Amino acid sequence: MSAIEIDEKAASIAAEFWDFLSPEKPLLHGQRTLLYRGQANASWGLEPSILRSPENKLGVLERDGLVSSDFQVFKEWVYLKSFVDHCDAVGLRIPNDSPDFRRLHLDQNAPAGPGRAFIQTSLWPDPKLYDLLALAQHHGLPTRLLDWSTRSYVAAYFAISGALEHQQSTTGADRLAVWVLDVTMKNHYPSLETIKVPGSNSANLAAQAGMFTLLRQQGSRGQPFEGEISLDRYFLSQNLAIPLMKVTLPTSEAKAALRLCDLYGVSGATLFPDYYGAARAAKDIMLTAIRGS
Repeated sequence: MSAIEIDEKAASIAAEFWDFLSPEKPLLHGQRTLLYRGQANASWGLEPSILRSPENKLGVLERDGLVSSDFQVFKEWVYLKSFVDHCDAVGLRIPNDSPDFRRLHLDQNAPAGPGRAFIQTSLWPDPKLYDLLALAQHHGLPTRLLDWSTRSYVAAYFAISGALEHQQSTTGADRLAVWVLDVTMKNHYPSLETIKVPGSNSANLAAQAGMFTLLRQQGSRGQPFEGEISLDRYFLSQNLAIPLMKVTLPTSEAKAALRLCDLYGVSGATLFPDYYGAARAAKDIMLTAIRGS
């Protein structure tokens, strides 16, 4: 096991957590480009939603206890194709739409279509699908993309709001976390891609200053994918300087931290600029009120 560990800055109170994440006080010195991801539980790794258990077990054929990569790709394609079909049914546009786009990237029977990735599974997903995957991901479809933001307090909101929601169940964690990724070092990690799509792709994406990471895996038909699926474990396995750290906070401080979000204009309403966002912001207020002053 590697002796290298991921650096953690453990804040004790909300104000310290906020200070750690302040854009005026960069966590890393020098010319850095940082991405931030908030998670309700500091013990969770950085696994894409489509590959998390039990999600990665649903409807996928296993071989010797491992998911065959071609069946995994096929399931991901079915999710995406179903998303497009339902968008069509209610008249919603998808990015880059055209007959050629659909034939080349959504028709599994076309000679040059997505069927190639069912055989050469390392080709999945095609970069031409990134805009569509990003749109689907931002509306709740499980994909192999990971959401990040270029704004630290946006990530803080998602960690805080998620922690407050989880505290209402028995699965509440002791600490929440904002992961910080230094993408200026990504050339040292050839399996890692960072993805930025136009803000016009989604109002939510624009409001959240969203970006994505994709950790590519090697695979072939009939065999499982090779390599880590969790970004944090991938970095640890490379035995290089780790471009990743996390800032954590006791979940008991989540209510105070949410007040700071509100003071800085970061809320469900501003990050989801529609009726859903207004409802989310109202629910956040009720969660803090229910838990007392």
